[in-house]
Amino acid sequence: MATYYNNAITEKLTREKLSVGWPWRLLSFSFLIILAAGVIYFGLAFGYKNFLNNRIGDIDAEIEQLSESIPEEQQEKLIKFYGQLANLQNLLNKHIISSNIFPILEKNTNQGVFYNSAELKMNDRRLVLDGVANSYQVLSQQLEAFNRVPDIEKVIVNESYLSNGRVVFRLFLILSDKLFVK
Repeated sequence: MATYYNNAITEKLTREKLSVGWPWRLLSFSFLIILAAGVIYFGLAFGYKNFLNNRIGDIDAEIEQLSESIPEEQQEKLIKFYGQLANLQNLLNKHIISSNIFPILEKNTNQGVFYNSAELKMNDRRLVLDGVANSYQVLSQQLEAFNRVPDIEKVIVNESYLSNGRVVFRLFLILSDKLFVK
């Protein structure tokens, strides 16, 4: 019986054959992919690169020809003018626009409040307002209106006192940076 099992095992092992075609197909496919990548690389490296370099040379020659057609004096004037424009643009981009404060004050000032003076201190973005309100209730409404404005970061009451039935006050408004640019 042992020989029967040995013969059966040997028979099964000899009957089972591995397909040799599949690994060769994978190897052939991989070789084709590598060959295609190599052809594309060398085509770009030697063919297209030379084409682009020739094109760059042609455009450089056109630029040189164009620059020779414009007198050197005009070129210098143009370069100087362009430099002035660039400096002006840079200066205007950094320019502080303080007039943006007035629409905010106009839109958010209570009718029972008027201002005697306004002083803008740019180094700490502080607007100092001296004014008069009809009552403390009107002043508190004014403070709340300023607190709701997104361009006003902080509202500080420096002083307030009652004089002749009206409230005299001094406020510090800390303004945001974005208020002073375009």
